[in-house]
Amino acid sequence: MKARDIMTSAPACITPESTSRQAATLMETNDCGSLPVVESEQNKRLVGVVTDRDLALRVLGRGLSSDTPVREVMSGGDVACVRENDSLDEVEKLMSKRQVRRIPVVDEDNRVLGVIAQADLARERKSVGERDFGKVIEKISEPASVR
Repeated sequence: MKARDIMTSAPACITPESTSRQAATLMETNDCGSLPVVESEQNKRLVGVVTDRDLALRVLGRGLSSDTPVREVMSGGDVACVRENDSLDEVEKLMSKRQVRRIPVVDEDNRVLGVIAQADLARERKSVGERDFGKVIEKISEPASVR
């Protein structure tokens, strides 16, 4: 099974110029805890990720305005992502290594195609009897210092 088989296709995305309030509203509307940050809505090239935790800690926690641009609070640079043809073992390994609960799926041009949540991966593992649901979540959530 491949990443494309369990990803949520065409996820909601946001641009670096969008406000933190717009990000929070989009998360609420789409019932998600993170958004891929893309160069533009047209090209969908991944430049970062913004999470509900980023908004809570980097905006609210610092007393910033809800008009703060996403580019100021997103995680950018070396963003953990996978390709649509990556195996689920590769997806799980990267999510565990990078300690992320959601991971963008990109094409060869780094355009966002989908997102995989740890729950998607755990459900798939459980449905085929490969691993216990809790074990997958535990592995991804385990602090690096414990390994």
